[in-house]
Amino acid sequence: MTVAEAKEIAEKTLSAERFRHTECVAEAAKSLAGQHGENSEKAETAGYLHDIAKEFCSDDLLQMIERSDIINSDEIRLCPSVWHAYGGGVYAAETLGADEDTANAVAYHTTGRSGMSNLEKIVFIADYISRDRDFDNKEKIRDLAFESLELATAGIIESQITHLMKHRRFIDLNAVRAFNDIIGAEKAGEM
Repeated sequence: MTVAEAKEIAEKTLSAERFRHTECVAEAAKSLAGQHGENSEKAETAGYLHDIAKEFCSDDLLQMIERSDIINSDEIRLCPSVWHAYGGGVYAAETLGADEDTANAVAYHTTGRSGMSNLEKIVFIADYISRDRDFDNKEKIRDLAFESLELATAGIIESQITHLMKHRRFIDLNAVRAFNDIIGAEKAGEM
């Protein structure tokens, strides 16, 4: 799938407001990929697809998730705020023909997971630091993202988990696994 095709699909599928956000994420993903020697076109394509299922109905998302073999649906039921990502990953693969890395970048763009590829980290970070976002630590994470995908990913996950705990909301275990994976690599001196 080309960048132009992904952009066209996103524009047709998403509301104008959601599409503006998607453009910002695609732009940030392209920039991060270039900085880290990754495929900028693939990152931009995944950026355009990251929220492709954001406006799908919950029932449709759950059906997509349940028929997927990449996602543990029992655990996911407790975290409806991430259904669009997991369902979007399934939709990107099954309906749009996205390759596995792109589909995973869509599926895990809100939670991360253990063993993330660089493309997955790029889309995960791009969604957080895109120019339309306004998080307290956005600039710190943005600066960190251009130095280290791993440290930026860990910083985002730490911020997300802290926020979820503060508001007594369920935490998707993929986020915990992603954090532990990165911190484990850091402690082992692999970063």
